[in-house]
Amino acid sequence: MGLLDDVNAQIAKTIKPVMSVSKKQESSTSVPEATDLGFAEGKLVSATYLYTDMLNSSGLAAIGDKEAAARVFRGFLNVSTKIMRFHEGHIRSFDGDRVMGIFTGENKEDRAVKAAMRIKWAVDQLVTPAVHSEFPSLKSAGWTLKQCSGIATGETLLARAGFRGSDDMISIGPAPNLAAKLSDIRANAAAGYVTRIGKGTYGRLSQSHRLSDGKEMWKGTCQLTMGGKNYDYYRTSYSWKFS
Repeated sequence: MGLLDDVNAQIAKTIKPVMSVSKKQESSTSVPEATDLGFAEGKLVSATYLYTDMLNSSGLAAIGDKEAAARVFRGFLNVSTKIMRFHEGHIRSFDGDRVMGIFTGENKEDRAVKAAMRIKWAVDQLVTPAVHSEFPSLKSAGWTLKQCSGIATGETLLARAGFRGSDDMISIGPAPNLAAKLSDIRANAAAGYVTRIGKGTYGRLSQSHRLSDGKEMWKGTCQLTMGGKNYDYYRTSYSWKFS
């Protein structure tokens, strides 16, 4: 079979069939795996998406050797993943120096926000000192591990993509796109504002995740334009300590 036949076969398999879409129960914290869905199946979920992205990874690659860079990347991604999973987030995507978690079920906004703020604390207080201790050349060169997180909530269609066999799942809807865009914002990062959340997420936060000692933790609203629409968002420089 030639390439033309292969491509036409894929079109017949993925584009032409009408998709059967079901809706996930709101109370469940589970998120389907790609293999749970057929190629003509999709699932609507009400979800909160958290993207966490390393800052200045190109600077790390330029300053450090390849092994040092790989170990820093590995440490950052593994710590971020561990914290997301602790808060019942489901890891469904890695993209270079960025990881995406999906949170569903009750208090999904609180759990995603707490995870992001704990990632900030861990990066500042645990991972960065370990990196500087292990690689003094990075500290002397002025490179410090930092990250930005973006969070957004909304109804999203999960579908199987199958780009690598049957392992990939795509998320279709404004929420994952907005979360990714918010994690890309670098303004005010030097002042510690590295966690940004959409207006919908902010509106669903409990008081304990909006206030610290009675003081509002979030500054807003700012605006981001995406797909010809304006989206309001909030930002914070707070972190959340854990033991």
